Amino acid sequence: MAQKTSINIKPCNTGSSEEHNKRKAEYLARINKERLYIRTDLMASNEAWVAPELGNSSLTDRYNQIARMVKEKTGRVMQTKDRERVNKKTGKVTIVRGSTPLKEGVVVINESTTMEQLQRFCEVCKERWGITPLQVFIHRDEGHYSNPQDPTTWKPNLHAHIVWDWMNHDTGKSCKLNDEDMTEMQSLASDILLMERGQSKTETGKEHLERNDFIIKKQKAELQRIEETKRHKEQQVSLAEQELKQVKAEIRTDKLKSAATDVATAITSGVGSLFGSGKLKELEHHIEQLHQEITKRDKATDELKIQMQQMQEQHGSCLLYTSPSPRDTE
Repeated sequence: MAQKTSINIKPCNTGSSEEHNKRKAEYLARINKERLYIRTDLMASNEAWVAPELGNSSLTDRYNQIARMVKEKTGRVMQTKDRERVNKKTGKVTIVRGSTPLKEGVVVINESTTMEQLQRFCEVCKERWGITPLQVFIHRDEGHYSNPQDPTTWKPNLHAHIVWDWMNHDTGKSCKLNDEDMTEMQSLASDILLMERGQSKTETGKEHLERNDFIIKKQKAELQRIEETKRHKEQQVSLAEQELKQVKAEIRTDKLKSAATDVATAITSGVGSLFGSGKLKELEHHIEQLHQEITKRDKATDELKIQMQQMQEQHGSCLLYTSPSPRDTE
């Protein structure tokens, strides 16, 4: 069966893309080999191309340059966050996606794929949609062993990374590609790379939900649940403290009324004796328990946020850069 190609495009993580693609030493030292295995003995077979207009600049430099360009062309700061737009007539709310000026595509290749073919693919994409290729990296050193004890069971994960500038520098606006455009891009890749075309999710009806995407989604739901519980506990604390304040006031009032002679003595001895017993003691104990629960929620929230950050970093620096298998595109 002929090997299929596919291309999976996502916003480029400028903080980790070049570390991964250029195989920087600090990146190799910290990767999780259970998730992403790189054979250093095969790294020499990798290839790289950088657009002359990018030169020695980093992707972060390019991002900042784009931000300045957008401000100059449109008079507005580049919107990178999603926002809601409400139709004044119908009240319908639509989500306007934030700008992602740099995007990265992972292309499945085979043993015979050349850099010239990938550059030709980039040229055609630029002519067709105006997206500008900045970097192309061929990775032939990633994969896995079917049997870690048997070196002959090595299964390479052959793929290439293409980083694009997704902006129109004449207008300061992003290039708009719809589902039909993405389908056409898949077909172009198969034609130029001389590989069989993988089926897209629009053809199969399957959503492209990676494992890390699913985990992060679940973590966000759990974080929301913890924070909602915390808010509920904080409300309980507020109510309990109000009740405690009222009880203390009532105790003081009752003691003042019953003090026939020495008011100060009555308040001191009466409140002091009630302070550690009855409803007052119960309320104080309840408030203390609530504070302890809130502290536990805070700790759980912090731990979950750390896990999410680590997962998202891996998502950006590892799984984002692990090209989808042909099975994923079927």
